[in-house]
Amino acid sequence: MTAYLVAQFTVKSPDALASYSKKAAPIIASFGGELVFKSTAGAPLDGENPHQGIAVFRFPNKESQDGFHASDAYQALLEERGDGADMIMTGYLVAAT
Repeated sequence: MTAYLVAQFTVKSPDALASYSKKAAPIIASFGGELVFKSTAGAPLDGENPHQGIAVFRFPNKESQDGFHASDAYQALLEERGDGADMIMTGYLVAAT
């Protein structure tokens, strides 16, 4: 089953977030992940969400997604991620339609 990682975020430092994103991209790719889309222009249509930014990544399966997130290379970026943005990451499994 395809796995999607959804990152919702509020930018604190554009420079730090850009640096984090540049470093995270090849790690994501090494686990078979790819960016589906990214936007910082979100606005809730219903309910409350403290974050305006979103990035969605597709992985071939949950194992790849979990492997990326647990990898030493990615874990080493968490402090920089925190400097760049307040972020919530959620993983989803999607059956083929």
